[in-house]
Amino acid sequence: MVVAEPALLEKIDKLFACNVGEYINLPQLVVVGDQSSGKSSVLEGLTKLKFPRNSGLCTRFATQIIFRRDPSLKIRKISGSIISTTRNEGKETSSWCIFDIEILNEREFENMMTEVHIAMGLSTSAEDNLPTFSSDVLRLEIHGPCENHLSVIDVPGIFKTTTPGLTSKSDIDLVRDMVLGYMRNTRSIMLAVVPANVDIARKRS
Repeated sequence: MVVAEPALLEKIDKLFACNVGEYINLPQLVVVGDQSSGKSSVLEGLTKLKFPRNSGLCTRFATQIIFRRDPSLKIRKISGSIISTTRNEGKETSSWCIFDIEILNEREFENMMTEVHIAMGLSTSAEDNLPTFSSDVLRLEIHGPCENHLSVIDVPGIFKTTTPGLTSKSDIDLVRDMVLGYMRNTRSIMLAVVPANVDIARKRS
């Protein structure tokens, strides 16, 4: 059994790839939560990918993960690209891509995320004075013989306190606006992640 109509999901993903979502509300499953709330663990359960634990590589941009079943394949294959939302002619984010990777372990994933940070022009050290977050989207496609047809979007974790040399008050607003942008889409299904040690009755965004 599949969780949705494959042909319809394929069309939606093609529209996302063309950045049509900026103009039209498209159906999407979005994982949201505070920083260090456990979103990576939830995503690992959904994707069977080992997300890097390096705190310097926490989610700084939206990541769209697409699953597609392909009976012609014997093992899963992973491809990736960047969807630019800035339309800044000086940024060549669309030049980064990977094709048909069969294994993406934690170390390889960490190396890939470092490449993506550089491609998006994001900070990789406290001294480079580059932005910490980006509105661009990392798109990962996972094809395999047993995959369910599903698309999920991970967004940066919400935070309220700045870290000197890493985040600023403008970053707080940028991340919050990014998350609210996905939440305002009436076709979005929000998967909210809350730590088990937090009283949900006291939890406020």
